[in-house]
Amino acid sequence: MDDCLSYSYHMDDEIARLLIDNDVYKNVTVIKVDRANKHGILLEVVQVLTDLNLTTKKAYISSDGGWFMDVFNDTNQDGNKVTDEIVLDYIRKSLGPDESS
Repeated sequence: MDDCLSYSYHMDDEIARLLIDNDVYKNVTVIKVDRANKHGILLEVVQVLTDLNLTTKKAYISSDGGWFMDVFNDTNQDGNKVTDEIVLDYIRKSLGPDESS
């Protein structure tokens, strides 16, 4: 399995990015989301991570004009990196490219 999943996709005529990386740190998975800034987008991202019972150890939130970048250092319920393929795929489907397009 590749320990770094990266996706770029078009969303509302903008390019958005999702990066899931298990190589950067020893004990956490880095989940980075770059998207057009809109009302409620941070809540949407946090809700996906919460629904998966992930624990955010550290988060970086930034916004510049019409874009935002969120970086989450997360672990699973056992305090380990997120390696479950079902969870990783759910993150991609919820925050990444739409499978139907």
